[in-house]
Amino acid sequence: MIPVDWVVIGPALMVAVGALLALMIESFWPTRTWLGPAIVSTVAVLPAGAELLRTRGPDQFTFALSFVVLAGTLYVLVAAIVMNYEQSIPPGEFHFLLLASAAGGLALVSARDLVTLVVSLELLSLPSIALVGLRQGDREAIRSAWTFFLASVVSTAITLMGVSLLYGISGSLSYAAIDEALRDSAMPDAVIAVAVVLTLVGLLFKLGTVPFHMWIPDAYRGSSVMVAGYLSAVSKAAALGALFVLLAVALPHSFDIWMPLMAVVAALTMTIGNIGALRQRDGVGLLAWSSIAQAGFLMTPSVGLFARDGLSAPVQYLAVYALANLVAFSVLAIVLRTHGSTSFDELGGLVRTDPLLGGSLAFALLTLAGFPPAIIGLLTKYIVLRPVIEGGYHVLAVIMAVNVALGLAYYLRLIVKLFEAPAVDPYVSPSPPYAVRIARYGVGMGAAGLIALSLWPNLLLNNLP
Repeated sequence: MIPVDWVVIGPALMVAVGALLALMIESFWPTRTWLGPAIVSTVAVLPAGAELLRTRGPDQFTFALSFVVLAGTLYVLVAAIVMNYEQSIPPGEFHFLLLASAAGGLALVSARDLVTLVVSLELLSLPSIALVGLRQGDREAIRSAWTFFLASVVSTAITLMGVSLLYGISGSLSYAAIDEALRDSAMPDAVIAVAVVLTLVGLLFKLGTVPFHMWIPDAYRGSSVMVAGYLSAVSKAAALGALFVLLAVALPHSFDIWMPLMAVVAALTMTIGNIGALRQRDGVGLLAWSSIAQAGFLMTPSVGLFARDGLSAPVQYLAVYALANLVAFSVLAIVLRTHGSTSFDELGGLVRTDPLLGGSLAFALLTLAGFPPAIIGLLTKYIVLRPVIEGGYHVLAVIMAVNVALGLAYYLRLIVKLFEAPAVDPYVSPSPPYAVRIARYGVGMGAAGLIALSLWPNLLLNNLP
């Protein structure tokens, strides 16, 4: 029996308890409200963060990933209050599912055995599927959730096949024991290769990498904007973190097997994601395809995983990407609430009509593009490129450089649109002011964080491994 490390699992348990309380609070609140469950959820996440800081151990990689998951969840909780006008979404259930998924993410990045990996992956995924289809009576949301569910089921089946083979080869579920067994295994190389590839393909399917990517634009389009933001930042951060932990701890001696797979998938993912983004004329659609491309960038340091900065590079890139993506999605959520659409035409002139929202969205896009004055975005692009070059994978480095240019094309196109003179006076729907104000505070704080990181990059580099 694998012992439970309660110090490691403590933040996840706190978040899980918060999920149950958020579900219950709506039953005792006198009227339907987003504020009550949001307060309870926030109160649960903050002490979980404090516990994470208190028990910070020598494993800085897991600490950094857990911090990204918790901070991203807190940001989504603040920004999601702008959804209080959506009568078809029950607030208690929304916050319950969000925190349940976040608890799965925290457990996932801490996983050091195959059982915890599979269970945590499903705890992350199943509430996320429900979040996508939570809007009652919305056929598009239900269809998107069904597509997401099918992708999840297939990926889980493939992962379990690989996991069962790894267990059969090693006789253990522990990552450390699997590493030792694979190092000394008398099994044919072909059997080990099948086990490793099946396990990783299942995880890559779950991440939505090419060629398993088509459920991502569909899920983002059918879900609420902040749910899409959560999927693109927090959920992706947890899954990618778990993938890197598995590669670094359980499969380092199978490097020659999984390295070509990761390199090819990363190159295809960033290229096809960027090509798809170039065709978009809607803010959510652009960020959906952009998130596919960014997943490719995040995977590239795996080819230099055991070189200098092999593990720190994806974490630092992931932290900046998650913050920039959440700022962009929260701006789009507010624009959808107040203007009724997130199309490029509706976003036109946003810097002039609403400098806070337009400026924040522009700076977030510059960060994702890695273009000055968003210096932190440029720096993290260099950070993930360095292990690839130092590892001698120059073809992949060239592909990354080409894709940086492709990303610049569609990010800058939208930024130019934001600075244009608005063609018509924007439609503004009536809304309770407190929800929009709270969400705007979240946007301002997120944008301020990106600006601070661009001015003082050491805030990131000295505090995340």
